[in-house]
Amino acid sequence: MKKTRFEKDPYNKVQNFLYNRALHGLSIYTEKEIAEMHFNQKKRILKIQKKTQKVINLWKQEITNGIANEIFMRLFPTMEITKSLVCYYGVEGDVEHVNKLTFKDLNIQKDHIIDKLIACKILPKNFKSLEVTYDTAKEETV
Repeated sequence: MKKTRFEKDPYNKVQNFLYNRALHGLSIYTEKEIAEMHFNQKKRILKIQKKTQKVINLWKQEITNGIANEIFMRLFPTMEITKSLVCYYGVEGDVEHVNKLTFKDLNIQKDHIIDKLIACKILPKNFKSLEVTYDTAKEETV
């Protein structure tokens, strides 16, 4: 049996729409759709995107800092710089710093991102059980 290189996305249209809107904001819409949107809707989408980017940036920093701390602890367990990094700074991120490492670099998968966004109340608690209905399918094609 031949293996395929690509995995099937387990999420439906509604779930992918909410996920992409949280991550990418208004850029998932056409110019026409944006022009027809109410100001408050655009503002809310941008607010959610900004919050999502902040959460993901801090999370990526925490992962990166955790990896760096682990490396220092293994290689230089008794050095003062290790104590400073691990004890003083810990793994906490800095909102002013932008972590430019990719999800792939940090071994973060879509499921991990979705779980994080649900935990941070950016995506709904019932996200994984959302289904495509006639109304939502119709709404997406408008």
